[in-house]
Amino acid sequence: MIDFRYHLVSIIAVFLALAVGLLVGSTALSGKAVEALTAAQRAALSRNASLQKQVGLYQKQITADQAFATASSKRLLDGLLTNQSVVIVTAPGFDSSMIGGLRSALTEAGATVTGEVDLQPSFLVTTGQTETSLTGLAQQLADQAGLPAPTQSSSQVSGQQAAAQVLAASLLSRDGTGLSASTSEQILKGLSQGGYLSIASGGPAPAPASLAILVTPSGTTPQTTGTVLVATALALKNAGNGTVLAGPVSAIGPGSVIDAENTAGNVSTVDDADTESGQITTVWALYYLRNGKPAGQFGISSGVVPSPAPSLSVSPTVSPSTGAHK
Repeated sequence: MIDFRYHLVSIIAVFLALAVGLLVGSTALSGKAVEALTAAQRAALSRNASLQKQVGLYQKQITADQAFATASSKRLLDGLLTNQSVVIVTAPGFDSSMIGGLRSALTEAGATVTGEVDLQPSFLVTTGQTETSLTGLAQQLADQAGLPAPTQSSSQVSGQQAAAQVLAASLLSRDGTGLSASTSEQILKGLSQGGYLSIASGGPAPAPASLAILVTPSGTTPQTTGTVLVATALALKNAGNGTVLAGPVSAIGPGSVIDAENTAGNVSTVDDADTESGQITTVWALYYLRNGKPAGQFGISSGVVPSPAPSLSVSPTVSPSTGAHK
């Protein structure tokens, strides 16, 4: 049997080893070792200060760029979408501050905003029950409106695809050919009663428009959300003369709806539509689509804007405009 003295010696040995380790460690970290660590710390602090200064300069540059966009918005937008109508469709989780800026930019361009339709979270649910319900409702509404039956699909979002086709037919017309206002209202009412969408501010149902903007959620989203909204964007594109998928800077990158649409390549995208310059770019993107140009990817991640720039309808003056569209 091991007696108590053995345990006592073992404990003393452990504490002795710990004391020796601390002594050796403190000795090893003296002199050159401490100097090296101190130098590394100073270098890190200097690098951090340099980066902070650079960030501050970038922030000032962004502020100046947006101020320039605000001052130049009238010259850049005036007359681009004269006699055109635009409907705004929003996804759950969208940045509400974007909408006012987009509306003002569209108005400056001469467009009429027919209204705003907000998709509800239930529209993004992809369970079997939701798919079945959406498919059945889409077929019912299409039949009531005299539309062709929605295309059947084996996709995991087949219900949303069917509903998006009917929704797009109610919101858009191609070159003036589309449903009557009363028929469109009937479709929107049916989808609203099903809990899949709502009309912003409780206003009247939008009259059919020629162009559409689909506003994405902020930040990253589940893959199924991207799949649903890409399908919705495609349906809007097929029903009208042009659709732009617009999102805020916070939604840039993998996992975003913008990224999913850029992979699909169906409609134009703008990834900085929460900024003055991005709102102007969104209008330009609609202008190019309306004039038969192919879909493009615009904004910060691509570093691209629609080019060449549209011809200006306002002659430059000496004093810059101070009007803002936000």
